[in-house]
Amino acid sequence: MPALIVIGCIILFFVVLFTVHIHVNIAMNDDMTLVLRVFGIPIKILPKKPKTYNPKNYTLKKIRKRDAKAAEKEAKAAEKKKKKKAEKEQKKAEKAAEQAKLTKEEKQAIKDKKKASRPPITELIPLALDVAKLFFSRFFGKIHIKVIRLNVRIGAGDAMTAAVIYGVANQAVQYTMEFLRKFCRVDQYSRSDIRIEPDFLIEDIVFDFNLNIRVTLGGMLGAVLKAGWKFLVGFIKIKPNPNHPKPSVKPPKPPKVPKAPKADPIPRPDAPEPRS
Repeated sequence: MPALIVIGCIILFFVVLFTVHIHVNIAMNDDMTLVLRVFGIPIKILPKKPKTYNPKNYTLKKIRKRDAKAAEKEAKAAEKKKKKKAEKEQKKAEKAAEQAKLTKEEKQAIKDKKKASRPPITELIPLALDVAKLFFSRFFGKIHIKVIRLNVRIGAGDAMTAAVIYGVANQAVQYTMEFLRKFCRVDQYSRSDIRIEPDFLIEDIVFDFNLNIRVTLGGMLGAVLKAGWKFLVGFIKIKPNPNHPKPSVKPPKPPKVPKAPKADPIPRPDAPEPRS
Protein backbone atom coordinates (compact mmCIF):
# COMPACT_ATOMS: atom_id res chain seq x y z
CA MET A 1 0.00 0.00 0.00
CA PRO A 2 2.71 2.59 0.79
CA ALA A 3 4.36 1.82 -2.57
CA LEU A 4 1.09 2.57 -4.39
CA ILE A 5 0.79 5.89 -2.51
CA VAL A 6 4.34 6.85 -3.53
CA ILE A 7 3.69 5.91 -7.17
CA GLY A 8 0.42 7.86 -7.13
CA CYS A 9 2.15 10.93 -5.70
CA ILE A 10 4.84 10.74 -8.40
CA ILE A 11 2.22 10.44 -11.16
CA LEU A 12 0.22 13.32 -9.67
CA PHE A 13 3.37 15.46 -9.51
CA PHE A 14 4.12 14.98 -13.22
CA VAL A 15 0.47 15.53 -14.17
CA VAL A 16 0.47 18.82 -12.28
CA LEU A 17 3.86 19.74 -13.73
CA PHE A 18 2.79 19.26 -17.34
CA THR A 19 -0.82 20.50 -17.16
CA VAL A 20 -1.07 23.34 -14.63
CA HIS A 21 -0.57 26.75 -16.18
CA ILE A 22 1.30 29.65 -14.65
CA HIS A 23 -0.15 33.06 -15.49
CA VAL A 24 2.14 36.09 -15.48
CA ASN A 25 0.38 39.44 -15.66
CA ILE A 26 2.49 42.50 -16.47
CA ALA A 27 0.78 45.87 -16.43
CA MET A 28 1.89 49.48 -16.37
CA ASN A 29 -0.14 52.62 -16.01
CA ASP A 30 1.18 54.89 -13.30
CA ASP A 31 3.26 52.12 -11.71
CA MET A 32 4.44 48.76 -12.99
CA THR A 33 2.76 45.66 -11.56
CA LEU A 34 3.88 42.03 -11.87
CA VAL A 35 1.60 39.28 -10.58
CA LEU A 36 2.03 35.50 -10.81
CA ARG A 37 -1.02 33.30 -10.59
CA VAL A 38 -0.72 29.57 -9.80
CA PHE A 39 -3.80 27.43 -9.04
CA GLY A 40 -5.73 30.70 -9.08
CA ILE A 41 -3.66 32.06 -6.19
CA PRO A 42 -2.16 35.51 -6.99
CA ILE A 43 1.43 36.15 -5.94
CA LYS A 44 2.21 39.85 -6.12
CA ILE A 45 5.86 40.60 -6.95
CA LEU A 46 5.70 44.24 -8.02
CA PRO A 47 5.21 46.75 -6.56
CA LYS A 48 6.88 45.53 -3.40
CA LYS A 49 5.02 45.91 -0.17
CA PRO A 50 6.37 48.70 2.03
CA LYS A 51 8.46 47.26 4.81
CA THR A 52 6.82 47.53 8.21
CA TYR A 53 8.86 48.10 11.33
CA ASN A 54 7.96 46.64 14.69
CA PRO A 55 9.35 48.67 17.62
CA LYS A 56 9.64 45.47 19.67
CA ASN A 57 12.40 44.24 17.34
CA TYR A 58 14.58 47.26 18.06
CA THR A 59 15.26 46.89 21.74
CA LEU A 60 18.87 47.15 22.93
CA LYS A 61 19.05 43.40 23.60
CA LYS A 62 17.80 42.43 20.13
CA ILE A 63 20.04 44.96 18.40
CA ARG A 64 23.11 43.56 20.19
CA LYS A 65 22.02 40.02 19.31
CA ARG A 66 21.71 40.90 15.60
CA ASP A 67 25.08 42.67 15.63
CA ALA A 68 26.73 39.63 17.26
CA LYS A 69 25.19 37.33 14.62
CA ALA A 70 26.36 39.60 11.81
CA ALA A 71 29.89 39.75 13.25
CA GLU A 72 29.98 35.95 13.61
CA LYS A 73 28.79 35.52 10.03
CA GLU A 74 31.42 37.94 8.71
CA ALA A 75 34.15 36.14 10.68
CA LYS A 76 33.10 32.76 9.25
CA ALA A 77 33.02 34.17 5.72
CA ALA A 78 36.48 35.72 6.14
CA GLU A 79 37.88 32.44 7.51
CA LYS A 80 36.34 30.47 4.64
CA LYS A 81 37.76 32.92 2.10
CA LYS A 82 41.20 32.75 3.70
CA LYS A 83 41.13 28.93 3.69
CA LYS A 84 40.04 28.84 0.06
CA LYS A 85 42.81 31.26 -0.92
CA ALA A 86 45.43 29.14 0.89
CA GLU A 87 44.22 25.96 -0.86
CA LYS A 88 44.32 27.74 -4.21
CA GLU A 89 47.87 28.96 -3.63
CA GLN A 90 48.95 25.47 -2.52
CA LYS A 91 47.50 23.88 -5.66
CA LYS A 92 49.15 26.55 -7.77
CA ALA A 93 52.53 25.88 -6.13
CA GLU A 94 52.15 22.10 -6.60
CA LYS A 95 51.25 22.59 -10.24
CA ALA A 96 54.25 24.91 -10.76
CA ALA A 97 56.55 22.31 -9.13
CA GLU A 98 55.18 19.59 -11.44
CA GLN A 99 55.62 21.82 -14.48
CA ALA A 100 59.22 22.58 -13.47
CA LYS A 101 60.07 18.85 -13.58
CA LEU A 102 58.83 18.49 -17.16
CA THR A 103 60.95 19.10 -20.20
CA LYS A 104 59.95 21.42 -23.00
CA GLU A 105 58.95 18.48 -25.22
CA GLU A 106 56.76 16.96 -22.47
CA LYS A 107 54.99 20.29 -21.90
CA GLN A 108 54.32 20.61 -25.61
CA ALA A 109 53.03 17.02 -25.71
CA ILE A 110 50.57 17.75 -22.87
CA LYS A 111 49.34 20.87 -24.68
CA ASP A 112 48.90 18.95 -27.91
CA LYS A 113 46.99 16.20 -26.10
CA LYS A 114 44.60 18.72 -24.51
CA LYS A 115 44.10 20.45 -27.84
CA ALA A 116 43.42 17.13 -29.59
CA SER A 117 40.79 16.19 -26.96
CA ARG A 118 38.69 19.29 -27.72
CA PRO A 119 36.30 19.33 -30.68
CA PRO A 120 37.21 21.76 -33.45
CA ILE A 121 35.55 25.15 -33.31
CA THR A 122 34.29 24.71 -36.89
CA GLU A 123 32.04 21.88 -35.67
CA LEU A 124 31.20 23.30 -32.23
CA ILE A 125 29.72 26.58 -33.52
CA PRO A 126 27.17 24.93 -35.89
CA LEU A 127 26.15 22.59 -33.06
CA ALA A 128 25.61 25.53 -30.68
CA LEU A 129 23.53 27.34 -33.32
CA ASP A 130 21.35 24.26 -33.93
CA VAL A 131 20.80 23.82 -30.17
CA ALA A 132 19.92 27.50 -29.74
CA LYS A 133 17.48 27.32 -32.66
CA LEU A 134 15.80 24.22 -31.19
CA PHE A 135 15.61 25.73 -27.69
CA PHE A 136 14.11 29.05 -28.76
CA SER A 137 11.60 27.41 -31.11
CA ARG A 138 10.44 25.07 -28.33
CA PHE A 139 10.64 27.74 -25.63
CA PHE A 140 8.65 30.42 -27.43
CA GLY A 141 6.33 27.85 -28.98
CA LYS A 142 5.01 26.91 -25.53
CA ILE A 143 4.25 30.49 -24.47
CA HIS A 144 0.73 31.91 -24.79
CA ILE A 145 0.59 35.71 -24.85
CA LYS A 146 -2.54 37.80 -24.58
CA VAL A 147 -2.11 41.50 -25.30
CA ILE A 148 -5.00 43.06 -23.43
CA ARG A 149 -3.89 46.65 -23.87
CA LEU A 150 -0.92 48.42 -25.45
CA ASN A 151 -1.26 52.19 -25.68
CA VAL A 152 1.68 54.47 -26.36
CA ARG A 153 1.44 58.26 -26.43
CA ILE A 154 4.38 59.93 -28.15
CA GLY A 155 5.37 63.40 -27.05
CA ALA A 156 8.46 65.56 -27.59
CA GLY A 157 9.67 69.12 -27.38
CA ASP A 158 8.51 69.97 -30.91
CA ALA A 159 6.05 68.52 -33.41
CA MET A 160 8.70 67.33 -35.90
CA THR A 161 10.59 65.29 -33.30
CA ALA A 162 7.32 63.81 -32.03
CA ALA A 163 6.34 62.79 -35.58
CA VAL A 164 9.72 61.10 -36.19
CA ILE A 165 9.56 59.22 -32.87
CA TYR A 166 5.97 58.22 -33.64
CA GLY A 167 7.00 56.66 -36.96
CA VAL A 168 9.86 54.70 -35.36
CA ALA A 169 7.71 53.54 -32.43
CA ASN A 170 4.85 52.50 -34.69
CA GLN A 171 7.16 50.36 -36.83
CA ALA A 172 8.84 48.86 -33.73
CA VAL A 173 5.49 47.84 -32.22
CA GLN A 174 4.31 46.33 -35.50
CA TYR A 175 7.53 44.32 -35.91
CA THR A 176 7.37 43.18 -32.27
CA MET A 177 3.80 41.96 -32.60
CA GLU A 178 4.65 40.20 -35.85
CA PHE A 179 7.59 38.48 -34.13
CA LEU A 180 5.35 37.35 -31.26
CA ARG A 181 2.69 36.04 -33.65
CA LYS A 182 5.32 34.11 -35.61
CA PHE A 183 7.19 32.45 -32.74
CA CYS A 184 4.65 32.47 -29.88
CA ARG A 185 0.97 31.79 -29.53
CA VAL A 186 -0.84 35.11 -29.36
CA ASP A 187 -4.38 34.62 -28.03
CA GLN A 188 -7.30 36.84 -29.08
CA TYR A 189 -5.10 39.21 -31.06
CA SER A 190 -8.10 40.72 -32.88
CA ARG A 191 -9.51 41.93 -29.53
CA SER A 192 -6.26 43.57 -28.42
CA ASP A 193 -6.38 47.31 -27.78
CA ILE A 194 -3.21 48.49 -29.54
CA ARG A 195 -2.83 52.20 -30.14
CA ILE A 196 0.24 54.34 -30.86
CA GLU A 197 -0.66 58.02 -31.02
CA PRO A 198 1.32 61.27 -31.18
CA ASP A 199 0.48 63.75 -28.45
CA PHE A 200 1.79 67.26 -29.04
CA LEU A 201 0.65 68.45 -25.61
CA ILE A 202 3.15 66.37 -23.62
CA GLU A 203 6.95 66.16 -23.76
CA ASP A 204 7.43 62.52 -22.69
CA ILE A 205 6.53 59.06 -23.94
CA VAL A 206 3.71 57.52 -21.87
CA PHE A 207 3.18 53.75 -21.81
CA ASP A 208 -0.03 52.03 -20.78
CA PHE A 209 -0.05 48.27 -21.30
CA ASN A 210 -1.44 45.07 -19.86
CA LEU A 211 -0.03 41.69 -20.95
CA ASN A 212 -0.89 38.20 -19.80
CA ILE A 213 1.60 35.37 -20.35
CA ARG A 214 0.53 31.76 -19.85
CA VAL A 215 2.95 28.83 -19.75
CA THR A 216 3.35 25.39 -18.19
CA LEU A 217 6.43 24.31 -16.28
CA GLY A 218 6.41 21.07 -18.22
CA GLY A 219 6.69 22.92 -21.53
CA MET A 220 9.63 24.97 -20.31
CA LEU A 221 11.32 21.91 -18.82
CA GLY A 222 10.76 19.98 -22.05
CA ALA A 223 12.46 22.72 -24.09
CA VAL A 224 15.48 22.68 -21.76
CA LEU A 225 15.74 18.86 -21.79
CA LYS A 226 15.42 18.58 -25.58
CA ALA A 227 18.04 21.25 -26.17
CA GLY A 228 20.37 19.69 -23.59
CA TRP A 229 19.98 16.20 -25.09
CA LYS A 230 20.66 17.49 -28.60
CA PHE A 231 23.82 19.26 -27.41
CA LEU A 232 25.02 16.17 -25.50
CA VAL A 233 24.51 13.83 -28.47
CA GLY A 234 26.08 16.29 -30.91
CA PHE A 235 29.06 16.93 -28.60
CA ILE A 236 29.71 13.19 -28.28
CA LYS A 237 29.66 12.86 -32.06
CA ILE A 238 32.16 15.65 -32.72
CA LYS A 239 34.43 14.92 -29.75
CA PRO A 240 37.72 13.44 -30.99
CA ASN A 241 38.42 9.79 -30.21
CA PRO A 242 41.89 9.40 -28.60
CA ASN A 243 42.16 5.88 -30.04
CA HIS A 244 41.42 7.08 -33.57
CA PRO A 245 42.41 10.74 -33.72
CA LYS A 246 41.65 12.75 -36.78
CA PRO A 247 44.69 14.02 -38.66
CA SER A 248 45.17 17.63 -37.62
CA VAL A 249 47.58 18.36 -40.48
CA LYS A 250 46.54 18.14 -44.10
CA PRO A 251 48.47 15.59 -46.18
CA PRO A 252 51.09 17.14 -48.43
CA LYS A 253 50.04 17.95 -51.94
CA PRO A 254 51.46 15.77 -54.73
CA PRO A 255 54.40 17.33 -56.57
CA LYS A 256 53.57 19.29 -59.67
CA VAL A 257 54.38 17.79 -63.02
CA PRO A 258 57.34 19.70 -64.49
CA LYS A 259 56.57 21.66 -67.58
CA ALA A 260 58.19 20.59 -70.84
CA PRO A 261 60.96 22.96 -72.04
CA LYS A 262 60.01 25.26 -74.86
CA ALA A 263 61.51 24.33 -78.23
CA ASP A 264 63.52 26.91 -80.13
CA PRO A 265 61.49 28.55 -82.85
CA ILE A 266 62.22 27.35 -86.40
CA PRO A 267 63.51 30.29 -88.51
CA ARG A 268 61.44 31.15 -91.53
CA PRO A 269 63.13 31.13 -94.91
CA ASP A 270 61.97 34.68 -95.69
CA ALA A 271 63.08 36.06 -92.33
CA PRO A 272 65.78 38.81 -92.50
CA GLU A 273 69.23 37.91 -91.31
CA PRO A 274 70.26 39.27 -87.90
CA ARG A 275 72.47 42.34 -88.00
CA SER A 276 76.07 41.94 -86.95
